[in-house]
Amino acid sequence: MNSAIKLLQITDCHLQGNPEHSLKGYNPERRLEAVIAAAAVQLQGLDNDSAKADHLLLTGDLAQQPQLSVYRRILKKTAALAARTHWVPGNHDDSAMMAEFTQMDKKIIIDGHWAIVLLDSTASPDGRGSGSLSNAELELISTLNALPVEHILLVLHHPPVAVGSVWQDQIKLANAQQFWQRVDKLSNVRAVLFGHLHQEQQLQRQGIALYCSPATAPQFKKSQLTPILEDDPKLVAAGFRLLQLEVDGSINTNVYRVD
Repeated sequence: MNSAIKLLQITDCHLQGNPEHSLKGYNPERRLEAVIAAAAVQLQGLDNDSAKADHLLLTGDLAQQPQLSVYRRILKKTAALAARTHWVPGNHDDSAMMAEFTQMDKKIIIDGHWAIVLLDSTASPDGRGSGSLSNAELELISTLNALPVEHILLVLHHPPVAVGSVWQDQIKLANAQQFWQRVDKLSNVRAVLFGHLHQEQQLQRQGIALYCSPATAPQFKKSQLTPILEDDPKLVAAGFRLLQLEVDGSINTNVYRVD
C-alpha cells in the first residue's frame, strides 16, 4: 500500500467572467478544462484504488476578473480531482471574496507526517504584480515548529526567490527576506510550492526544494527583461504538477503538459 500523500497543483488559471472570452490569444476556460482532463488520467495511473489526489492545491491568480461566479466555477470544475481542495489567492484574486467560501478557510492542513501550510502573499500590493506576507502570516510561520508533524510544505502564490528573469524578479514576494528569516529557524520545512511565474521551476535553497508549476493560462518565457509569451512548442501548453509526499520527507514530483 502506498502511504505517500498525493498532491495536485493547478495554478494561474486567470478565468474570465465570461468563459468564452480569451486572454492573450488563448481561452483560459478551455485550457483549464484540458488540464483537468489530463490530470484525471494521470491520477488514475498513479493508483488504481483511487483516481483522486488527496489534496488539490490551487495556488493563485485563479481569476482574471474576480467574481463569485468565477470561483464557484473553478471549484465545481475541479471537484472530482481530489478528496480535499485548498487555495491561496494571487495578485489577480480578491482574497475577501475567496474568504466567503468558508469550507476553504483552513490555514494548516495536517495529513499523516506532513503539514501543508497555506500562506496569503497578497498583502501590500505594489500595483505591478508583487505582494507580501502580512505580519500575521509571518508570525504564523514562526509557530510552525510546534506542529505535531515531521515535515512541512509551505504554499503561496508569489515566488520567494529570484529566478533570473528581470521583470519577474521585480514582482516576486516583496518581503522574501523576512520570509526566509523565519523559515530558516524551522527544522522541518521540506519544500515551498508557488505559482505566479507561468512556467515550470524546480530549485533548491539550503536543502529546501522550491517548485513552481506551469500555468493553465498562457506561459511566459524564462530569463527575460520584459514579459514575452512562450512560443516553444514543448513549453507553450497548459500544465500542472503532481507531487507525492513520502513518509521520510522526500518528495517525488513531475510536471505534465496537455497534449
